[in-house]
Amino acid sequence: MKKQNHTTEARRARRTIFCNKNLRALHASVVSFGLCGVACGYAPVRKPGQAIRVAAVKNDTAQAEAGGIFAAAMRTELAGRRRLGGDSSSAPELAVELLGMRSTPTASGGEGAAAFRLDADIKVQVGDYEDHVIASEDYLAGVDVLGTEANRRAALRRLATAAAKEAIERYEVAERLSQ
Repeated sequence: MKKQNHTTEARRARRTIFCNKNLRALHASVVSFGLCGVACGYAPVRKPGQAIRVAAVKNDTAQAEAGGIFAAAMRTELAGRRRLGGDSSSAPELAVELLGMRSTPTASGGEGAAAFRLDADIKVQVGDYEDHVIASEDYLAGVDVLGTEANRRAALRRLATAAAKEAIERYEVAERLSQ
């Protein structure tokens, strides 16, 4: 038997497994499983909605860099969802207003505060849709003032990313529900 595995007859027997009749049956089963994604409750991939352009963020806070960071986060989130429109396009405009930011100590250490929480209040408006998003992010005190400021800026970037994701997700849900 072991010698027969290397003969031409044995190779022909293995080849008949994938003859035309078996390939047709395999193709029919693959197609039926592929259609199961639609029939079994799985939604097909949704086409991206209308493009949105991001206006300059109105910054009502004392932190000058916050408006640019939030605008960049909104653009990045929309680009990731393939919904970012050009600045000169006629797409609806996403107006973002940064209403306020607070930094409060959340834990104390031997020499003062060891951790802080950064909170932001954001108003988002696209056409008739308007929403108010409140987001927060924690950060630790650094070894010195420069380390604490670096941690605060990193927390501000994380906060802007999380707030942009939250705001765009809320808008897309409202957009789907209004249809």
